[in-house]
Amino acid sequence: MRSKVRITQSLLTAWEYGLKTEEGYDDFLKALNREKKAPTKAMLDGVRFENVLNAVLKGGEIPQDHEWYSVITEMAAELNGAQQQVTLFKETEVDGQTFLLHGVLDYLREGHIWDCKYSKHYHLNKYLGAPQCSMYLSLVPEARGFTYIVSDGKWVYRERYPREIVEPIEPKLRHFAQFLRRFGLWETYQEKWSVIN
Repeated sequence: MRSKVRITQSLLTAWEYGLKTEEGYDDFLKALNREKKAPTKAMLDGVRFENVLNAVLKGGEIPQDHEWYSVITEMAAELNGAQQQVTLFKETEVDGQTFLLHGVLDYLREGHIWDCKYSKHYHLNKYLGAPQCSMYLSLVPEARGFTYIVSDGKWVYRERYPREIVEPIEPKLRHFAQFLRRFGLWETYQEKWSVIN
C-alpha cells in the first residue's frame, strides 16, 4: 500500500519555477525538503498589503492619505462578505498514489474563489496556468470560478477563470510525480510530505 502524501500549490509553483532557472531549482529543492526560506522584500510587501486589506474587510478604517487607499477601497468593495483564509483538504488519486490537496483560500464567497496578489510588476495573464487555480477549484468542487485580484499599489487588475477553462489538477500531479521519480526525488518527497493516518 502506498503512502498518502500532502501537496500544496506553493510546492507545485516552486517546481514549475524550478524548471526554468538554476536558482529556481535550488529554491524548489529547499521547498521539497521543507526548509525555511527567509522572506524577500516582495514577499513582505505582499503580506503587508494583504494585512491592510483584511483589516479593512473586518471593519477597520484606512486613512485617505494612505499610499494604498484607492486600491484597498476598491478591492474591499469587491470582497466584502467573503470568508477569509479558508483552509481546506481533499484527497485525490493519481496512478494509484493518494495525494492530500491542502490549500488556504484567501477569499471565498457564493461559489467563487479570489486570491489576492501584490505585484509591483504586473502584466496581463501573469498567473495563467498557475497550479493554484486548478488546485483551489478542485478543493471547492461547487465553485464556479477563480479570480486573481492583483494590485501594483496604484491600480487593481483581475484575471478571471471560469471552471470550464481550467485544467484539472490531476495531470499536473501526474507530471510532478513522474519528474520526482525520474530524478530520484520521490523518496525525499515521501519522507518530508507523507501524511500519518
